[in-house]
Amino acid sequence: MGKGEYMRLRKICLTLLLACGCVCFDASAQDKENPELTKTLAKMDAVSANFKSFTARFVKKHYIALLKEYETPETGEFSHALDKNKDVMIRHETLSPINRIVTIKDGSAVIYTPVAKQAEIRNLGKYKNYVGYLTIGFGQSSAKLREQFVITYEGTEAINGVPCSILTLVPKDAKIASSITSITIWFKQSTGAPTQYKFLDPTGDFQLETFSEEKLNTSIPAGRFEQKFPSGTNVVKY
Repeated sequence: MGKGEYMRLRKICLTLLLACGCVCFDASAQDKENPELTKTLAKMDAVSANFKSFTARFVKKHYIALLKEYETPETGEFSHALDKNKDVMIRHETLSPINRIVTIKDGSAVIYTPVAKQAEIRNLGKYKNYVGYLTIGFGQSSAKLREQFVITYEGTEAINGVPCSILTLVPKDAKIASSITSITIWFKQSTGAPTQYKFLDPTGDFQLETFSEEKLNTSIPAGRFEQKFPSGTNVVKY
């Protein structure tokens, strides 16, 4: 996969809610870390240990640093679950201002725009492992995240009136860092589950995605992560 394809995959990842190097964590640094960071990661581990599925409504805003303004917000529904092999399945459906459905399952990403009758099917190939970055905070251990990111505790803030602890993750891998400067996550203090994500890129642009009506570990039909296209749809495979 060339640079152009990699950048295209990055855009798909950012569309989802959603982004490795491997550096050993210094035990002496762990002894000195902020106790609130330790507590927040412990709650995240508790969620991840029993994770099966997550659904929510979302509002996503893209901030353009050059213009110092947000684009028109997008709203929709997000679903995430693990299959029997513990592989990630995702459905990220934008309902407004335009209907667009992105699903990831079995190593493929499908992007379907009904109004345009256009669908893309992309084999993620060696980038399949990057899918895990789209769902940080669900299913990954804090130990694994420490290998891949420098994690800092940023304090607290209420999101939709709910107190949250804020963590910022900076990629250790230079290739990832060249596309995503940092990922900031707001974790509910009551449950330890993520409720807001901020993906910052090197240009200063960022995407902010906020969840509401979250539900953990409910039953989601497998068909939710599959797409069937009506007659006349232009399907392009990569």
